[in-house]
Amino acid sequence: MSKLFRFSMNISSPYQSRQNDYPDGAKNLSNFSSKIELEKTDNISTEQLYEAVYKNAFHPMFIENTDGRIVKFNEKFSELFGFSQKEAERLTAKIFFETDENSFLFFTNQKVENGFAKAEITAIKKSGEKFPCRISSVIYQTDNGVVRTINTLVNISTNISARWSFAG
Repeated sequence: MSKLFRFSMNISSPYQSRQNDYPDGAKNLSNFSSKIELEKTDNISTEQLYEAVYKNAFHPMFIENTDGRIVKFNEKFSELFGFSQKEAERLTAKIFFETDENSFLFFTNQKVENGFAKAEITAIKKSGEKFPCRISSVIYQTDNGVVRTINTLVNISTNISARWSFAG
């Protein structure tokens, strides 16, 4: 069992002690303060913990079974790849990636060996458009003993385009 913690923050402004050293706008920051409090809640299962991460993610995420079949994915994943939940339920995760790339093969091996992995691989949208992404995966076990993998993706094509524009 894991513990779930609720956080509230109280951070004092660094400007409080030296208000006169900064312009008028910075003096207003001295009113900003908060404090960190940690409150333990009931024990939660590993599955509940991963579910909380999944539901609150900013990035595309999907959960798959050991056979690679998609169990579910979040809205960000749907937006990025263009598949509805109903469509994806019939698919395996491999349809979303260039599976013959060395980086994908290394990623898959690392995930099996360690129970987790991360890599830069090529992803494929429903339209067939390919784009570079970063993926991180963690294998976990549900409360019922079912082994699943939770995966987080970051589309890095805009980062690469920005680097090319800057260098060009």
